Amino acid sequence: FICIKRCGFWFGFLFGLFQMTVYFFYSGSWILPVCGFVTGWLTNYLALKIIFRPLKPIQVGPFVMQGLFLKRQKEVSSIFARVNCMEMLHPKVIWEAILTGPYKDRFFATLRAHTIVFTENLLGGLKPFAIAGMGAYRFAAMKEDVASKVMQKLPTIIDQSYEYTNEALDMENTIRVNMQGLTPEEFEGVLHPAFQEDELTLIMVNAVVGLLVGIFQVFVIFGI
Repeated sequence: FICIKRCGFWFGFLFGLFQMTVYFFYSGSWILPVCGFVTGWLTNYLALKIIFRPLKPIQVGPFVMQGLFLKRQKEVSSIFARVNCMEMLHPKVIWEAILTGPYKDRFFATLRAHTIVFTENLLGGLKPFAIAGMGAYRFAAMKEDVASKVMQKLPTIIDQSYEYTNEALDMENTIRVNMQGLTPEEFEGVLHPAFQEDELTLIMVNAVVGLLVGIFQVFVIFGI
């Protein structure tokens, strides 16, 4: 977002010069608030647009024009992968969603079933002797007791698996490598939706701030 701040600064400066020129020739009281609103709107609109446009490099004289994120695809991919794996795909977040989310009952039902099957397989050829010695009812109760204890203990010990899970899945490296190999169109398709939800909010907030600054200039600085 540093690039957005820098672009916003320079766009704001250039639009400010235009606003100053207009006000110099026509000092209507509505000029500053209107220009402030338009300047605020255009500043963020253009700053957000140049992140992804143009998609492919375009030669303009000695300069090569391309969207800032697309031009830095390797660096952006690394940051995107790291942030996602730290905040959304971290094993802690994943396991919290599994153990406390809306589908936790399905997970524990699956865990119970697999634990019972595992217990039977663990006995192997001794299973008939275990049933004969314990009785079918006690044998079934024993399996249920093992499954119940596993379900009870799992949430308290699952944190011991976080480091192994990170190493085994290697999600950060997988995401980074795959994103770096995307075409400009595919890369934009992955990243842009994350910005689209807040684009209008960012633009309108800056526009309203520009409007308020214009009103402040009219009544406080110029005393109109």
